[in-house]
Amino acid sequence: MSKESKCPSSGANNKKPFYKKWWFFVIIIIVAIVAISMISKNQKEKFSWDEVKLCNRLPEPTSNVGTIISNNSDGLSIYVDKTSADDYEKYIEECKSKGYTIDSERDSDKYSAFDKEGYGLSLNYISETMYIDLEAPTEMETLTWPKSEAASLLPRPKSTVGKVSSDSANECFIYVGQTSMDDYNAYIEKCTERGFTVDYNKGDRFYYADDAEGNHLALNYEGNQVMTIQIRKSDDSTKETTSEKKAEQKSSETGLRPKFKKAMDSYEEFVNEYCDFMKKYKKSDGTDPNLLAEYSDYESKYTDIVKDFEEWDSKKMNTEEAAYYLDVQNRVNKKLLKVVE
Repeated sequence: MSKESKCPSSGANNKKPFYKKWWFFVIIIIVAIVAISMISKNQKEKFSWDEVKLCNRLPEPTSNVGTIISNNSDGLSIYVDKTSADDYEKYIEECKSKGYTIDSERDSDKYSAFDKEGYGLSLNYISETMYIDLEAPTEMETLTWPKSEAASLLPRPKSTVGKVSSDSANECFIYVGQTSMDDYNAYIEKCTERGFTVDYNKGDRFYYADDAEGNHLALNYEGNQVMTIQIRKSDDSTKETTSEKKAEQKSSETGLRPKFKKAMDSYEEFVNEYCDFMKKYKKSDGTDPNLLAEYSDYESKYTDIVKDFEEWDSKKMNTEEAAYYLDVQNRVNKKLLKVVE
């Protein structure tokens, strides 16, 4: 079966299994949008909609200026420059007329929805740039529950349609189709009965928790009758016994955990440096080789930041951490807004 065929689960938005840094990804994508927006404005790169593999699944944007990030039968990621706010609103309506209305969500600058065949669409808009992300449905079949030690920690879901994306003794990631929101919430209850209630964090479409042994669970309702399950066993051999670990434990209820503060501070420092660079880039014509080389250095800096976040066990922010996070985010937003003015 090809990626473009209908799947038994009615499709899914095939997103990568990450839950420890979900909010960090949301923040950092803003920086990426700003960067691509400015680069495409300076270079005035044009694209041909006919070259888009999934062009028949979406309306053609008004502008043909922008940058194609990925383009294949599995999905499309593209930044469309020179898009007015009115053009963006019209494009959303055109996508709705194409059938992207299932499990739709809308805020001021974002629209996401599925069509009846399971294609997942996400639109974002910032500074006259529209970001289009379209993902083909995940192929699913009769779900055979994994026999790994990690999977044995969990109850089986109601649906027997799905796909095991990865499975090992210590971790597995599973897509489950034909799952309503009620089924999803019922599965959360089953997991809590299995003991996954420690340091839990629950939203309308996600549930993250540990059990008493430190095993990590992440449940997400992706939309369009699909949920994802990720379980990661605790590795006792890697648990810290240093004074830093003791400080983490002591400050888990109040105060800033050292790893949390390190992750947030390194992120803010990265954005500060990046914004300074983009100011210089705006003043250039986009062809300065020194600036282009400097831009490439940010990829390695980004990798270092991700390592900081991987080392920080996010679980659940306490009151002080939430306040610190908001302070950092407010400062970052102001910096980004000045860059795009």
